Amino acid sequence: MNLVDFIAEAARRHGQRTAFKLGDRQLSFENLDKLSNGLARNLVNLGIKPGDRVALLLENSPDFPICYFGIAKAGAIAIPLDTKYKILEIKAVFDHCRPAALIAETAILKTLGGEFARFDCLKSIIGMGCTEGLVCIPYSSLSESSDAPPEVAMYSELAHIAYTSGPTLRPHGAEITQEHLIEAAAGSAAGFAQTEADTVILFALPLHHTIGIAVIMMTSLWAGSRVVIVNGVSMDAALCAIEKERATMFHGVPFIHAMMVNHLKTNGLKFNLSTLRFCGSAGAPIPVNVITDFEELTGKNLVQYYGLTESTSHVTCQEVTGSGRSGGVGRAIPGFSIRVVRDDGSDAGIGEPGEVIIKGPIMKAYHQLPELTGGYIRSGWLYTDDIGVIDRNGELFIKGIKKPMLITKGQNIYFSDISDLLVTHPSIAEAAAVGIPDPDGMRGEVVLAVVKLKDGADMTEQEVKKYCLEKLANYKCPKKVLFVAEIPRKPGGDLDAFGLLD
Repeated sequence: MNLVDFIAEAARRHGQRTAFKLGDRQLSFENLDKLSNGLARNLVNLGIKPGDRVALLLENSPDFPICYFGIAKAGAIAIPLDTKYKILEIKAVFDHCRPAALIAETAILKTLGGEFARFDCLKSIIGMGCTEGLVCIPYSSLSESSDAPPEVAMYSELAHIAYTSGPTLRPHGAEITQEHLIEAAAGSAAGFAQTEADTVILFALPLHHTIGIAVIMMTSLWAGSRVVIVNGVSMDAALCAIEKERATMFHGVPFIHAMMVNHLKTNGLKFNLSTLRFCGSAGAPIPVNVITDFEELTGKNLVQYYGLTESTSHVTCQEVTGSGRSGGVGRAIPGFSIRVVRDDGSDAGIGEPGEVIIKGPIMKAYHQLPELTGGYIRSGWLYTDDIGVIDRNGELFIKGIKKPMLITKGQNIYFSDISDLLVTHPSIAEAAAVGIPDPDGMRGEVVLAVVKLKDGADMTEQEVKKYCLEKLANYKCPKKVLFVAEIPRKPGGDLDAFGLLD
């Protein structure tokens, strides 16, 4: 089955039932199918060909799934990107995958419109909302309903290329196939025991992210569930939506659950959460105290699950009853297998740390990076660089990360992004970055930039932060800056992270 058949079957089964809701706007399964048909026809009319890439810089709204499936029906491949990216980050991705078209929010085009004109690969730039004064094609002129998708020579094997993992300035794009995305959605629905009776709250989780696309959008479409989008970061708005919409499922990264805990400690619980049957956490390890506080304050179990961009979707999940151990992420969901292995590839013993490897509907490859792909996919197993242990009950526990990175608010931050950028500043001779505990206790870890200035140069901490904010997504920017005379290195020249922290 491909995505064209997938969404047509969902429309046949669920018809005019609501698939996505944002405020007063509702999008049914049937209209999602028809509107994506119409968009696909217009994309083909614009010259989009099978295998072309179409980049998406979109906020959460019902238009995201319309565009996502419209791109697939045109035979093209979606490139969902973070709307917080600055032009330096966008350029790195565009140079790597060379999209033929871009669909973007008007605010982004107003800020970066002139920059996009410099990409010779972009044949069409499509703007959402009011596009007056912008050099682009209004999305409204392409939005129409059609009973059938266009006829194309062939549909792409790939659904999308996910650039949410890997150093942004040296992009790694995970190729996610349509077949594997659908297979993962089926396993996810089974793991969550999700059905058409469920209403899912989408709050503070971007649809461009793996959790947004695979865990929420695709799983809900597979199960026939309704997704209610709550934009912004108001915790009261999220809690109100749970009560008003009689929501049954709420997903979040640890930062969101920590926000809710702090909010409830300050304001108390003023909303009825009795309809919730599932609260899930993923994207990063969650402190045990946050789990305990969340469960005490809401009266709901917090179920943990685990996956990564390269695994297409999540691959494990605790029992939805909340019977899993705090700190664990459950067992493999249907369709996936997991192992923990030693450096020689043999299976680690019970409770013995090793690298987590995954088999199942994983990514096909890193886009145009065959050597890197061969290093991470071996004999059908995806090597994750995550360190884990499996206990006597078969539950996986994530203990650390081998890669030089951290995860904050569910987003991967590679230290090379910060150090590569900082050394382009004319006053900086050398730079490095490490993770340090978040002083607020909300994000787990935050970035510390360590800077060696050139002889005679002078910079302040604020100037370093400002330079990063101008060129990187805000969540990547260092929270603290340390100026040093020398950056500690190991004998082979690699960064001595422990020396930095000392």
